[in-house]
Parts: sequence; C-alpha cells; structure tokens
Amino acid sequence: MKKKPPVTPIPREKIQKQVSFIRRLMKFGAREMVDMSGSIGKDTWLPTEAGNVRVLTYGFEDTARKPVLIDMHGGGFVMGTAAMDDPFMPQFVEKCGVKAISIDYALSPDVMFPVAVNQCYAVCRYVKQHADELNIDPDRMMIMGHSAGGNFCAAIGLMDNEKQELGLKGIILDYPPTDIFTDPYDKPQPKGCLAPKTCRMYNAAYCAPEQAKDPLVSPVFATEEMVKNFPPTMVITAGFDSLADEGEAFKDLLVRAGVKVTFKRFDGATHGFTVVGERHAKRQPEDYRLSLVAWQDMIDFINKTI
Repeated sequence: MKKKPPVTPIPREKIQKQVSFIRRLMKFGAREMVDMSGSIGKDTWLPTEAGNVRVLTYGFEDTARKPVLIDMHGGGFVMGTAAMDDPFMPQFVEKCGVKAISIDYALSPDVMFPVAVNQCYAVCRYVKQHADELNIDPDRMMIMGHSAGGNFCAAIGLMDNEKQELGLKGIILDYPPTDIFTDPYDKPQPKGCLAPKTCRMYNAAYCAPEQAKDPLVSPVFATEEMVKNFPPTMVITAGFDSLADEGEAFKDLLVRAGVKVTFKRFDGATHGFTVVGERHAKRQPEDYRLSLVAWQDMIDFINKTI
C-alpha cells in the first residue's frame, strides 16, 4: 500500500495541464487514444437531445434489420476515442449478427459530469427513436463499456431503471470504476494496478467532490430499488486492478436486487487488458491471452442475451 498523501483539492488548471501532457504522450504510444483517423468504422454525427455526438458505426451498410450494440470506450474519463475499440467492433458485427455503434463522448476536464453520460444516454435514446431510419430492431439493443465506459453503462442502466424508455436487452460492464467517492489510496493496490495519484486526478477531472457519491457517478452507492429493473448484465473484473473490488461490489448489488448476472474475474489480468490488442501481445502476453478469452465471453453473452 502506497503512503497516502493528504487529500487536497486539485486546481482545474493543474488538472488540465496533466491531462494535456498525458494526451500528448498517447499520440506516440497509442494513436487511437487521441485520434479517430484511419478507423474502419464510419464516422458519423448524431443530432441527439444532448447535442451533436460523434460516433463510429459498423455494419450499417447491411440492409437487413438487426439488433444493435452500443459501445463506450475507456480512458479514465479524460482520454480515449471511439477508435480505441475499432479492432473489436467488427467481431461483434460478424459473430453476433448485430450493427454496432461506438460513442466518441466528450472528455473531462473539458466537460464534467453529467455531460458525457448524458451524451451516451442520448445516443441510446436517439437510436431507439430512429430505429426505422437506422434499420435496427429497437427491442434488441445492448450496451457495453470498458473502464470509464463501464461506469457510463452502469449509469445508463440506473437512468433507464427509472425512465423505462430504452428497453435494454443486456449490459456489459468491463472492469468498471463504480466508486469515484472513495480515495484511490484507500483502495487495493495490487502489482501493476493504476497509480492512485493518477486515479485521484482522473476522478477530480470528472466530477466535483460533492457529486462523487451520486449513484450516477458512483453506481456502487445505488440502492437495490434503483437497479432492480436492470436487464441481464455481464461484469468483468481483473485481478491486478485496484477497481476490481468495487466492480464486484456493484455485481453483488445487482445480484441482491434479483438481476440476472454473468460474472467473471480474470485473476492474472491488469486494468485495460481487453483492449491490449495484438500489437502489444509481446509486451503484455498474459493480458493479451486473457483478452481473447474475455472477448469470446462477451460474444457468447451477447449471442445468448440479445
């Protein structure tokens, strides 16, 4: 356990400088974290109730009416693009018989809660309302999210639990942060986990301290009543991840509420393992090996659920 420094407010200017530095580094190591150019998905803007939202679409050239899978990428709320999941979306189109959408939501600290999650919910609502135009089956919609995207998916589940307008068939939560309230230094810190100092910055960039216990920010603080209408949900956690316990706590909440849950913990994996990709296979062989298993598990869950 790393020594816990005092909790002090991080000035917005300092957060912006730190995030800008991280994004510049990503240009050299992970282009898809900052850039959408070269994506195999179709670059599209959807005119939603939350404004125009950029998405990548896959399989929409197919004239058949099919189910739809809506994806939300990771990146700690502060980085990443829809192109991060570009290598994986065609797998779902091919192996699950769906049309797929990956959302390029607005990033913090450029915006703060609830802008990004409202955009993601609005995209889901737009797709539902424009099913005929998009040629998708509005009664067969699933959402999935990785890391921060998993947080958004849990929040969307909470929003729809109350509004009952999306009619989701299923949700996939891939190593989601579900507790933004608890100080990262007070969370488990297994070998190879996210640095608590960095997680503090991510959390501060995303929301104001007084918002951190809101269930739409930290879904683990939801009540059983607030999650009882969740559709079948898959929860994936990684053993070498400081977020594993909170992801599993949210899973336990769903189970207590009577939600049908499919759960798998990958003990040898680190946070973000499912998006390691083939080009990093030599550097992170175990994460890459386990990612192949996890993607197949997700495909199987979609096929039996949607």
